[in-house]
Amino acid sequence: MKQNPFDITKAVDYTDNEIYKYWVDLGGDNQGFEGMIKPNTLMPMIIVGSKGSGKTHIMKYFSYELQKIRCKAECTSMQEGLMNEKFIGIYIRCSGFNSDKFNGKGVNNDIWSILHSYFWELWIGERLINVLLDLSKNSLLEDIDEAKLVSDILQLFLKHKDGITTLKELSDYFIELQKNVDYQVQNFLFLGQEIPQVEVLISTAKLTCEIPALLKKNVPFFKNKYILYLVDELENFSEQQQQLIQTLIREKTVACTFRIGTRPYGIRTLKTLGEVEENHDGAEFDAVILDEFLRSYKYYPQYITKILENRLKNSGLSLSRDYKLADLFEEQSNDDIIRLVANKKESQSRSYITVLETKLRKSHLRPEDICEIISNITYTDNLLIERTSVMLMYRIMKDESKDNWVNASKDIAKSAVSYVKSKNENSLHNIVLEKYKQDIIDNLAREGRVDIPYNGLNKLIYLSCGTPRTILCLLKAAFNNQYYNTGKTPFEDGRKLSVKSQHIGIENTYDWFYEENRIPSFKQRRATDAILRIGDYLRKVRFSDAPPQCSINIFTLNASELSPEAREVFELLISYSYIIQTDERRQINSDNKTHVYRLNTILYPKYELALGKRGSINFTSNDAENQAYVEYIKTKHVTNAMKIMVLNLISLFIFAIISFIFSSILAKSSGVMLRLSKS
Repeated sequence: MKQNPFDITKAVDYTDNEIYKYWVDLGGDNQGFEGMIKPNTLMPMIIVGSKGSGKTHIMKYFSYELQKIRCKAECTSMQEGLMNEKFIGIYIRCSGFNSDKFNGKGVNNDIWSILHSYFWELWIGERLINVLLDLSKNSLLEDIDEAKLVSDILQLFLKHKDGITTLKELSDYFIELQKNVDYQVQNFLFLGQEIPQVEVLISTAKLTCEIPALLKKNVPFFKNKYILYLVDELENFSEQQQQLIQTLIREKTVACTFRIGTRPYGIRTLKTLGEVEENHDGAEFDAVILDEFLRSYKYYPQYITKILENRLKNSGLSLSRDYKLADLFEEQSNDDIIRLVANKKESQSRSYITVLETKLRKSHLRPEDICEIISNITYTDNLLIERTSVMLMYRIMKDESKDNWVNASKDIAKSAVSYVKSKNENSLHNIVLEKYKQDIIDNLAREGRVDIPYNGLNKLIYLSCGTPRTILCLLKAAFNNQYYNTGKTPFEDGRKLSVKSQHIGIENTYDWFYEENRIPSFKQRRATDAILRIGDYLRKVRFSDAPPQCSINIFTLNASELSPEAREVFELLISYSYIIQTDERRQINSDNKTHVYRLNTILYPKYELALGKRGSINFTSNDAENQAYVEYIKTKHVTNAMKIMVLNLISLFIFAIISFIFSSILAKSSGVMLRLSKS
């Protein structure tokens, strides 16, 4: 099998060269991602992005390792390229920091905070020195007094270390100190110690902020540069550990700045160490919500298309010259769906007639009236028209008395004929089809047991919901499915990705989404249960007999009216990207805001929701409580009731046994007494 172009979906799994190879910048009328995260400005920034939004890829792209690769590829020399850069990026992945080891074990949190900060300084110090060593290796630090610089850095320590004169020796010293912290933290309990016996040699923020200041002052290469710390996956730090990062943001010098990457639920605090001060968006830092930006970015489809084309270009597949990516995706039209349904057995393709007839019978209409209604709405030559007639009939049944149903069905029949013959704009059918055509076709598909179509490049891009990894995962699964089932490689020589393979890819991806975005802890699991109920609720509304005249994938809610428990659930669903907040509307003559939400679009196929946007349904606070929390309470109460019932049954069973035994003893005793009296 040839390599799957979409095989690697996580930026953390890329090599530095792959980060560069698969890099795709934003197009359109902007400055690309550089204009978004502004690496050439000193203002710190927090970049919030969900899994797969591209956050790590972006941050790594501006690291020193990628700066080197870019400069070599795009400039005449590395020296020329880096000399023109205003920053040197230091990428730091918090998950590699092993922050969990600085927690618990009966040690005071303040002590852990000091040790964590100390280890951070040593780690940063080593990273900075290694960059200096590489710059020196590439002849960019020829004018420095190495021994003087090393001595100045050692002066930042609380205790001076003698005998170190080179950058390599200094790097080794940092590694030695890190190993000592690691050893003490991992083994202090086994050594019979109450706390790790670590001698802290650096004050908080000392190396992080002062080494860049020394470089700017004493190294010509850094005269017009600063250190850009790219701190990724902040969510892996505890609240107390994040206070260190907030302190660094506040206390930075003009020689360094920060870009902090985190998931939406990852920011646990904005307070600094000691909780004396708190950072604020717009004052100490700027915030960018990457997902929101990409979802609203008008060139997002073109951006994703470029990502996919880049993958195919670097895959080694034999591609047709001047191919169009959209042409490589098999796509079903509405006519295709109607044709598939029509080819089914009539009992299946027109099951909606049987369902309507059953409901008419239950309303106790006269049999002859039922026959007439069914006759009037029947249009076997055109399933779409016939299914529209059924929808119109359901509206009549809902809004008018039974006495009018037969006459109304006659009007529906006239409308059908008028629409088919002349596309009469005033006909009932035209009015309904202008708004509901896709919903009616999806109804036909669902009732006829045909998959609702979510295929074709444009629809798949829409399903990705502003998250590039989503469509990469989808295409990875679709590509594998088609190859393993046909033995032929999709996309090669113009071969299309089949509808079936796209469908399999979608199913795999929304399952992956649930697994990838699993909310931790039993308490918070209520949130994922809630999204299942919300999805089912929206599907039932969409496919009800008389659905509301709006999109069933968008709903409004005044979150301020929710109970604290239900509000917590909805906030979790938003943080983990199950629900997307799209807008807010202030209520008339009120300070209350009604928010507009929708499910993450990758979940639409799971719940058979429409891709189109048309108004919104309103979730009352009671609706939301029922979906988000009340159901949980009910379940909890039911569970408790069942426990009580079981205990009662056990008690009754035990009582019955005791009674039986006691009765047997009494019977035997009575028999003995009777025999004694006879004798």
